[in-house]
Amino acid sequence: MYSQQRGLRRHTNADIVTKTKLSFPDHASQAGICSICTRDAVCEIGKKAREGRTLFPEPFGTAQFGAEKRLPNIEDLQIIPELYGEGIIFKQVDVQTELGGFKVRAPLVIAGLGSTKVAHLQGEFLAKGAAKAGIPMVIGESVLPTYGKAGLKARMKPYDDIRTKYGALVVQGNGHDIKERVFEEGKSLGADAIEIKLGQGAKQNLGGEVTFTGDKEAKRYEKMGYFVIKNPDGSYQRHANPGSIKEDELRDLMVKKAELNLPIWIKIGIGKGIVKLIGMLDRVKKEQGIPLKCLTVDGFGGGTGMSPWLVMNETSIPSGALFSAVRMKPDFDIVLAGGYNTGFDVAKGMMLGANGVAMGRAFLIAAVEKEKGVANFVKAIGEELAIACAIQRVNTVEGLIGRRKNLYALSDEAEKVFGITRKTEDIL
Repeated sequence: MYSQQRGLRRHTNADIVTKTKLSFPDHASQAGICSICTRDAVCEIGKKAREGRTLFPEPFGTAQFGAEKRLPNIEDLQIIPELYGEGIIFKQVDVQTELGGFKVRAPLVIAGLGSTKVAHLQGEFLAKGAAKAGIPMVIGESVLPTYGKAGLKARMKPYDDIRTKYGALVVQGNGHDIKERVFEEGKSLGADAIEIKLGQGAKQNLGGEVTFTGDKEAKRYEKMGYFVIKNPDGSYQRHANPGSIKEDELRDLMVKKAELNLPIWIKIGIGKGIVKLIGMLDRVKKEQGIPLKCLTVDGFGGGTGMSPWLVMNETSIPSGALFSAVRMKPDFDIVLAGGYNTGFDVAKGMMLGANGVAMGRAFLIAAVEKEKGVANFVKAIGEELAIACAIQRVNTVEGLIGRRKNLYALSDEAEKVFGITRKTEDIL
């Protein structure tokens, strides 16, 4: 009820995710404080007063989280059917394509799921399911420093054992991982590509975060350069260095890692300067001959792991907004991430201009049904994509890319965010 009172915006002072509540939720002021405050300290203000910290989603480790704040998103775009053209039975549509330098059975990627417990515990099912489905899987940040080479191998081997000619096994690295030689270790274990992590949508400029217990572990992580905070209950938070983005340093890193002779992917959260970054990456690829194949742009609405709750809700914008600003397609694929869950979401992302879509939380949910659930989810997404293609009268999934003129914005806000018209005379 409290959320309904807020309409398109979220609460500001109570949430099930932060284990807080209002004493009188039916009588909340616009500020998110009860109209009459009894000061019983059960709201977010009270919890901050007790703990002296910004609030994180709970329970971390066994659950996954996503922002609640209502921004214009992919659901605020409507696909306009194409009336003229050949009639196509959706079962005859080919959703196989190439993505990031690899053949894939669908333009989908399991986004970088790193060292969090919720990701690691499902690692085998995700790997087997992705391999069976013929799509790329990215092993996310801090797996090697957290679980060692044996732990990295445990995440990779199930995929490698049953891989086909479709898909790819991609090992991601943040600054700490790179110092620990994660890309070199990944290559030795059978990685098909590497992904340099520069940021993510749910916590851009913050770096990865997990909770753990044990003084010995705290010292180990501090020695590796992680920033460690002790919680009031004696547990710890581990924060990765967010890293710097400087053109010379990034160029030198790409040149150095190109020596591994593996395709290079990059992941970044959407933010101010992304158009400049894409131009720089395109230029460096051409000038230096870097095997840069894919840029994943993550945006508002996603996030599987730990992030300050206000950061998840109060920063970033949808990744699909990228193509309202980027006019020239670079010489590498662009994959969108952050809040995509259906085949029609993927279709809209591709119609905006993307080559494919990465999902994280959706695959963790699918993994509840083990590897069969992951493979079935990809199959269902593929069928929905084929239906979208038939509606657009194209017989391959590549035919969806860039069909912006066949999208319609449902609000003025969506029109401004995505650069998509809401004038019917422009599309009919």
